[in-house]
Amino acid sequence: MATTLRSSDPRRCAVEAVLQVMRDGRPLRGTHWLESLSSRDTGLAFEIAMGSLRYHALLTAQLARCMARPLAEKHHFIKAVLVTALYQAHFLRVPARAAVFEAVGMVKNSKEKAMAPFCNAVLRKAVSLDWTEIFLGISDPVERLALETSHPSWLVRRWWERFGEAGCRSRLETGNHPAPLTLRLHGDSIVQQSTLQRLLTHGAKPCPDTPGAVVMETGGVVEALPGYAEGGFAVADQGAQWVARLLRPQPGDRILDACAAPGGKTAHLAQLAGGPCELTAMDKNPSRLQRLRDNLRRLRVVGVEVIAGDAAESTVLAGRTFDRVLVDAPCTGTGIIRRHPEIKWLRQPGDPGRMQVEQVAILTGIAGRVVVGGVVLYATCSMEPEENQEVIQLFLASHPCWRLDPVMPEEEQLPAEWVNADGCFQTWPGLCGMDGFFAARLVRIA
Repeated sequence: MATTLRSSDPRRCAVEAVLQVMRDGRPLRGTHWLESLSSRDTGLAFEIAMGSLRYHALLTAQLARCMARPLAEKHHFIKAVLVTALYQAHFLRVPARAAVFEAVGMVKNSKEKAMAPFCNAVLRKAVSLDWTEIFLGISDPVERLALETSHPSWLVRRWWERFGEAGCRSRLETGNHPAPLTLRLHGDSIVQQSTLQRLLTHGAKPCPDTPGAVVMETGGVVEALPGYAEGGFAVADQGAQWVARLLRPQPGDRILDACAAPGGKTAHLAQLAGGPCELTAMDKNPSRLQRLRDNLRRLRVVGVEVIAGDAAESTVLAGRTFDRVLVDAPCTGTGIIRRHPEIKWLRQPGDPGRMQVEQVAILTGIAGRVVVGGVVLYATCSMEPEENQEVIQLFLASHPCWRLDPVMPEEEQLPAEWVNADGCFQTWPGLCGMDGFFAARLVRIA
C-alpha cells in the first residue's frame, strides 16, 4: 500500500518517507512530502529521512545485532521507526533517552502498539552498541566496505572493479555527504548581477569554472532566498549547467529538449540562446509536465512549446526537424546519490543494461528529426559505462551519418579533467563539488 505523507509530526513524516522508499519502492521526488509541516519542522524531517536512507544498511545491521531473531517482513513501520530513531541518536546528537522515548511513543500511538516494549528494548541496546561489532565476521573487503559506507554490495563491487579500492571508497564516502546547494543565475546579465548581489549577503560563493553558478555556503530554504519568487535563479548542479551549455544553442535555432521535465535545462537553453528561438519541451510523463510549466513560469520563460510524447517513438515528431536536440536521458542516477540516497536501494544490478536499451531507443527515435549539420547532446547523471560510453558506441555503430564531436576544454573554457579521453564531458561526486554527469555531443554529417 502506498504511503501518504501528511503527518504534522516531523519524526512521523520522516518515518513515512522511509516507508515510501523501502516498502513502496517509490522515490522521494521534490519536497511535497514536507508540505504538511511547519517551516520550523521541515528541516528536521528532511534531515532524519535523508540520513536514515543514506545510512539505512548500517543502521539496520546494528539493529539486527540487538534482536534475538530477525524482525518479521511485515513490520515495515516498526523497522522504519527503529532506523530513524537510531539515526537521530547516532548522527544528530539527539540524546539517546529522547530518541528512544519519541520512537516508543510513536509506536504506542500506532496500530502496532503491542510492539512498543520490543522497540524499547532493541533501541536501548542499539544506542549503546559498539559500531565495530557489526563488522565482525565480514572477511570480504568489498562486503565490509559496502556495510561501512551503507551502499548495496553489487554497486560497491562494480565500482571497486572499475576505480580500484581508493577510487571506489572516495565515491562512496562522497555519496554519503549532503550535496551543496548550487544555483544557476537566470535572466539577462543585469538581472543576474542584481540577483548575485542579493545572494552574496546570504552566503553565496561564485563557482570559478562555471559561468553563472553559485554555491550557497549557508544552505537554507530555497524558496526563502532572495530572487526565487522573481525567477532570478534555478537550482542546478554545476555539471547539470554544463549539459545545456555544451549544446551551444543559438538565436533562431529550432531546439528540442526531448526529456524535459522538470524544466530546468529547458529554461537554461532559452537563456543561452541569447535571442528568439523555437524551443520545444517534450516529456513522456504527462504528470511531470505541469511541474515543467510551473518552473518555466517562475523563471519568466515564455514561448516554449510543451508537448507530451516519448522521444523513442519516431512518429511523435513526424514532419518536424530541429537544429539542436538535448537528450537528458532517463538513467539509474548513480551520479547523484548524495542528493537522492534512495537511489541506492531502488536500483538493481541489471538496471544499467535495462536503461541502455531505452537510452539507445531515444537517440534512434530523434536521429531522423535532426537536420544535416545539426547537433544532439546526450547526457545522463549516471556513472555507469552501459548508460554512457556504450550508448554512444552502439548509436554510432548503427548510424554512420553521425559522428562524435569531441568537447575541447580550451574551446569551452572548462577544466581539462572534466573531459575524458574520448572527448566526452564526465564528472564524478567530489570533483570540484559536483555530482556525477556524462555528456557526449553528436553531429549529423549526412
